[in-house]
Amino acid sequence: MTGRTETVQSAAAGSGKLWDVLIVGAGPAGATAAAYLASFGHTVLLLDRHRFPREKVCGDGLIPDALMSLRALGLYEIVRRQGHCIDNILVLSPSGIRVQIRAQCVTLKRRRLDKLILDEAVARGAAFRTASVERVRQAADGSVYADATGSDIHIRARIGILATGADVALLEDLRMLGRRGHSGIAARCYVRSPVKIEELVVSFDRSIAPGYAWIFPLGGDEYNVGCGVFFNERRGRKVNLRDAFNTFASKVTIARALLDRAKSIGPLRGARIRSGLAGSSFHNDASILSIGEAVGATYPFTGEGIGKAMQTGSLAALQVHSALVKSSLEPLSQFQSLVHEHLMPRYFGYEVAQRWISKPWMSDLIAARIRSSINLQRMAAGIINEATDPRDVFTWRTLLPQWTRRSNAT
Repeated sequence: MTGRTETVQSAAAGSGKLWDVLIVGAGPAGATAAAYLASFGHTVLLLDRHRFPREKVCGDGLIPDALMSLRALGLYEIVRRQGHCIDNILVLSPSGIRVQIRAQCVTLKRRRLDKLILDEAVARGAAFRTASVERVRQAADGSVYADATGSDIHIRARIGILATGADVALLEDLRMLGRRGHSGIAARCYVRSPVKIEELVVSFDRSIAPGYAWIFPLGGDEYNVGCGVFFNERRGRKVNLRDAFNTFASKVTIARALLDRAKSIGPLRGARIRSGLAGSSFHNDASILSIGEAVGATYPFTGEGIGKAMQTGSLAALQVHSALVKSSLEPLSQFQSLVHEHLMPRYFGYEVAQRWISKPWMSDLIAARIRSSINLQRMAAGIINEATDPRDVFTWRTLLPQWTRRSNAT
């Protein structure tokens, strides 16, 4: 690792210094950006309102895109050692059709994962401070000011990055917010049960569409059990997640068995989801960028957001590094187009998939076809591994090939 380890014991200790980069939010997106920028030799101050480790509502599942980003940071092996490795996903359709999908995944609680990434950023030279940022301002000279914790504490930096997750108050204050509402909601609890489940379980139950419930093994007889719902025109925003969770827990056989024999069930905790790379500006046309879930980095359909948050963080770090080296803001203006170029096509594909599975009868059809086709099973695994565009699977031509051939013949 390169750089120097620097800690800030109080927000005031960082006040008065001109930092190269100020990052608000120390989750996977912000900490990833901080790690790379510190490695480049820049002075980086990372602020978060929470002390780490801290709780984070999430499924705690790491699929290949997140594992790839962790590998790039040098954290892959330690995550595998501390986490629970899984190589199979069991998908349950609304009517109970079972589909097995091969995929290399790891589960690790977010309180541990996020602390690992943050520690890596600090080890590379970033400074971290627990402080609540009340306001971020763009100065006329191009620098960025932040008021942290108290109105008498001011942080100043050449460039600012907002990585505030689903909390978009700072973006709204800077007029970088195009969509106030979130894309969906999710809730999870931790369960200890002697029932053995060795695969990621994903259930597209009718009570949750468009969304899914999950059971993710964490090792040591502990499981992350939850559900997430995406909003759409049919459902709107009238969702009772507790009712949806209880329906899943009582109706789906594998969930009922797990919970009936549970030794302990933790509280059900909820969180908002921002998905689709939409709803916020990536750049304020000066020296502030926004990354991660704040810009909707979470995938539609799967709700996976860790890997894509980290990717927006690494892309932002490259553009900020270029801007600082060149003493030019032009690289910052290119950030949004780079994100769209590298990531947006996949989001389109996942939005198509989400529309398909939002109808239970169609979700059943998809499950039946995939279960009966080795080729479609490989393609479904390719979606998880990001080797297959979901649009290549979620199409009538793929799912009903005989019907489309007859139609073309006539």
